[in-house]
Amino acid sequence: MSGAMLRRPARGVPVRFGIVGCGAISTQHAEAILAVPGAELAAVESAGEERARAAGERFGVPWGTDLGALLARPDIDAVSICTPSGLHAHQALAAIAAGKHVVVEKPIALWVTDADAIVAAAAAARVSVSTISQRRFEPVMHNLRDAVTGGAFGRPAMIVAEGLYHRPQSYYDSASWRGTRDLDGGVLMNQAIHMVDLLRWVGGPVASVTARIATVGHAMEAEDTATIALRFTSGAVGAIIATTCATPGFPQELRVYGDAGHARIVGDRPVEWVVDTPHWSGPSDPESAAQAADGSGGEPASPGVFAPATWGTDARGHIRQYADIVAAIREGRPSSIDGEEGRAAVEIVTAAYESDRTGRAVDLRRQQR
Repeated sequence: MSGAMLRRPARGVPVRFGIVGCGAISTQHAEAILAVPGAELAAVESAGEERARAAGERFGVPWGTDLGALLARPDIDAVSICTPSGLHAHQALAAIAAGKHVVVEKPIALWVTDADAIVAAAAAARVSVSTISQRRFEPVMHNLRDAVTGGAFGRPAMIVAEGLYHRPQSYYDSASWRGTRDLDGGVLMNQAIHMVDLLRWVGGPVASVTARIATVGHAMEAEDTATIALRFTSGAVGAIIATTCATPGFPQELRVYGDAGHARIVGDRPVEWVVDTPHWSGPSDPESAAQAADGSGGEPASPGVFAPATWGTDARGHIRQYADIVAAIREGRPSSIDGEEGRAAVEIVTAAYESDRTGRAVDLRRQQR
């Protein structure tokens, strides 16, 4: 987002958040808001009274089941949307219309046109939109991107992302919206959207996408298995492999291969890091890369105890991202992962769906703005 400075709270006044949707992932948002200096949790709202009440009582804030009532509160500056993905666009637009900054749990929307509408509405209202992609804030991922853009591995030739997840059938059966195309999406839009985002963030803009998707291990509407081949505008190629059928589930991997070195990140650890460029002054081996990644980077203090991880994710990544979001709101600038960044990941996933449907590559250069 560019142009006029965004709305910001008065100096010394905390950014007050309301959470919309009190399912499992909302806990990470609430814990992050409570952990970040300058942020305050003001209220929670959910369609189901039981969940709304439980969240409100747990975090000691007012709760309700009426989105309109929460958006009408003048003491709320920003709204964090933690509902099923198919509701994100409508609720984000409603929050923007009410003059609130918006944080949307991934993905920002299920369709590029909806993401575009959110970006345009936020720009017109001079409010910020942020999309959760907390893995970008892991120190190792910052180190990897700096190494790639700094030429540590020479000219990148290939970047590969793997998301080999396991979700039992009971996961999809736990709610009627899970695994549906209109409210949830499949492995690409739900689980692997983080790897899609990291691949594009590290590798740069994507020129074309070719994909094959399938539903092979679950009774569900959307895909549970996918492969994507893509070409970056730099000329490098990339691949994304994703499934929720990989028992018992494996750490996500991101691998970069260049003509002067390579790196392999497993989970949040650099297990391979080979550099053969004299000009590079950063980490040059796995051990030094791991030590660099262990630095706190001035992160906000974290609460001592987190809620149990939601499918391997606790609040630590959200805390890092909320620190950036709060700073951006207070300074009147876009956050690091704004609406345009969220749109880019959705564009790649929807291009994969289109490629699988038509059997042809999708050229994103014709669509990019």
